[in-house]
Amino acid sequence: MRQKAKNILVAVLCCFIVTAANSQFKETDSIPLSSNVPDEEKVVIRQITVVGNKKTKLHIVTREVPLKEGMSYPMPFILNSLQTARQNLLNTALFVDANVDFTNWFNDSLDIIVDVKERWYYFPFPIFKPVDRNWNVWINQYNVSFDRVNYGIKFLGMNITGRNDKLSVYLVGGYTKQIAVTYENPFVGRSLKHGFSTEISYSQNREVNYTTRGNQQIFYSDSSRFVRTKFVVGGGYSYRKGSIERHTVKMNYTFETIEDTVAKLNPKFFGNGKTTSGFPELVYKYQYLGVNYIPYPTKGFRWDFTFLKRGIGGELDMTAVNVKAAKYWTLPKKFFYSLQAEATLKVPFDQPYYNLPMMGYGDNYLRGLEYYVIDGVVGGMLRNTVRKQIFDLKWKTGLKSRTYGTIPFKVFVKGYGDIGYSYNGGNSTMNSLTNKFLYTGGFGIDILTIYDVVFRLEYSFNQLNERAMFIHMNDF
Repeated sequence: MRQKAKNILVAVLCCFIVTAANSQFKETDSIPLSSNVPDEEKVVIRQITVVGNKKTKLHIVTREVPLKEGMSYPMPFILNSLQTARQNLLNTALFVDANVDFTNWFNDSLDIIVDVKERWYYFPFPIFKPVDRNWNVWINQYNVSFDRVNYGIKFLGMNITGRNDKLSVYLVGGYTKQIAVTYENPFVGRSLKHGFSTEISYSQNREVNYTTRGNQQIFYSDSSRFVRTKFVVGGGYSYRKGSIERHTVKMNYTFETIEDTVAKLNPKFFGNGKTTSGFPELVYKYQYLGVNYIPYPTKGFRWDFTFLKRGIGGELDMTAVNVKAAKYWTLPKKFFYSLQAEATLKVPFDQPYYNLPMMGYGDNYLRGLEYYVIDGVVGGMLRNTVRKQIFDLKWKTGLKSRTYGTIPFKVFVKGYGDIGYSYNGGNSTMNSLTNKFLYTGGFGIDILTIYDVVFRLEYSFNQLNERAMFIHMNDF
């Protein structure tokens, strides 16, 4: 067993060595510059023409193009800007595909043509989703129990007014009873730099995760009544100077109640045995998205900073900071390497159970430890991944549609190694993965297709000498 653990650690360390090796490779622009174009020659942009935007407003498209009509630029800058414009347009999540090119180059002037293929923007579709942390827990630990499924109707409206605004309406039954409405408009005003959002939701559950034991969520349930009720209302403001940097400020108010039995089982759920809690939340988030494709980056750098202030005095008073950073390298022969890091700090350290989730929730997990949750107030992780693209296909649908005549599929094989740590003071007696150095590894396949859907099939192993196949898919 010790030898296997050493082998896993060696595999993880090998992934780190790749980081240093990447300094040998230079990233190249996908649009080559002809050697007979002088760098100092400036060319005037006569006109920018946009085609294919039936719903999207013209100014929303041209906002993503770093070139302006009537302005003159060096030709190398224009060529680089064409690639940047396409990258920006795809990252808006408004288009299935986008192409940006120049035309009518005569003497010292030319035209720019932007050709976009719009998505379907309205999706009234049924909801069928397990409530557990991931599909693997639902399948293997709860035997595909339909009692642990949310079902209902979700209406998703994208680009409602043609300004990349979003409206979501949730009517959910099953495990969770929920009604929720959210609206976001990132571009208001003439400058197209300011935005706003609003949300309101009400939900009830017959089951509540009241503690963690043996690195597992422990639930209390009552099939005859709801044991947890939650109401959230709030709004936000956003600022986007360009396409890469984003600032968001949100203010929410949450009111929750739990059954008396839950508070008796864990008096530190809300703190001091309370069964109700109402608190404001202030969230500031900064994002730098300098990557080629946000849903599945293969080149560039991004980092996120989040500041959270929950409650003002009282048991749930918490200040938290989360920092994420990721670097993506494009290597020769369609190889790619990525290094992702994340760190979280919560103060004060003595927190109620409500504020303790750290790893194993959402996208914050080590690959190979999906079956476990790890609580804490200080924690971090490092992910290393080497990928190789093996297929780039376009499936002909037979539809007479400019947008949906073909559906793209990209397939990658990969190997990875992760490390992490979560500190939770003296609360590690019932959870062996807390306050301990963690490491995992594995290999798998990623499938990327239309509408930013990414399907991941991974075979992972961990320091507990466990091996398993895991399935992941991003939310649609």
